[in-house]
Amino acid sequence: MRRLRGDHGQALVLTVLCTLALFGIAALVIDAGSWFTAQRKLQRAADAATLAGAQDLPNTSNAAASANTYASLNESGLNTWSPTFPSTNIIDVSLSKPAPGFFAKALGISSVTVHAHARAQVGTPAVLRNAIPIAVKTTAACRSDSIGCFNAPKTLTFDDSSTTAFGSSTTFGLLNLDGSSTNTTTCSGTVGESSQAGWMTSGYPGTLSVDNYFGATTGQRTSIQQALNASLGKILLFPVFDNADAGWCSAGGFHVIAWAAFIVDQSISNSEWNPHFKQLHGHFTEYIVHDVDYVSTLTGYGVKVVKLTE
Repeated sequence: MRRLRGDHGQALVLTVLCTLALFGIAALVIDAGSWFTAQRKLQRAADAATLAGAQDLPNTSNAAASANTYASLNESGLNTWSPTFPSTNIIDVSLSKPAPGFFAKALGISSVTVHAHARAQVGTPAVLRNAIPIAVKTTAACRSDSIGCFNAPKTLTFDDSSTTAFGSSTTFGLLNLDGSSTNTTTCSGTVGESSQAGWMTSGYPGTLSVDNYFGATTGQRTSIQQALNASLGKILLFPVFDNADAGWCSAGGFHVIAWAAFIVDQSISNSEWNPHFKQLHGHFTEYIVHDVDYVSTLTGYGVKVVKLTE
């Protein structure tokens, strides 16, 4: 019996269909994997740009410039973009770029657009580790939104020579970090000089909280002077106080509301450190704290927490 004409044509059609199916599968497996990898790489760039920009908040202009720089360093070929700021302590970054196809070109798909989004928020830590027993007044510290304050020379003064416990020129004081309390009656200013000098050198070995009262310490405390002179150029984490009162905790105390980072630039001479008058010469700087929570409603003084929230 003779075979019907056209069997070879049917086989050719089946071959073509199978080949197209294989290309489709290859496009799904290889190109989809490539696009997924491109998206993850873009997401890392978005995260890096967001965290870099957040460190400059609340200065949104500087934050935008930093975010753009870090995005460009980590990824090329980005579509036009710019960060947005829902508030001065939040930054949003949305990136996109074309990701080429290979096998998908046979199906008419030359590229797809991949997207990435990240959001970060900056706030003031409610608790802090490694603080030292020096509190600085709010009016002397640099607020996070101040311009021209950070890295500018600053002289801090302690003066208890007036009729009140702390004279009007006082902008810092020595604390008993073990003597904190949530009220003004139970904190203590009695701490040994050697303990206080140890905190000055290594930081307080525990966490301290804002909205607490700390007892004041006075006197010569020469070992504190020596510890500060040994810490020239080192970032020191100061509690920030809004009020100091002679009636608190018997000898006087400080109400701590935030934190500041200070660098001592000059050695303290003996004439600048006596029982009733002390001076520090240095500058405030910004400092990022890790592994603690932040409170977005607290006033910041340069010590901040930066976290990705999306």
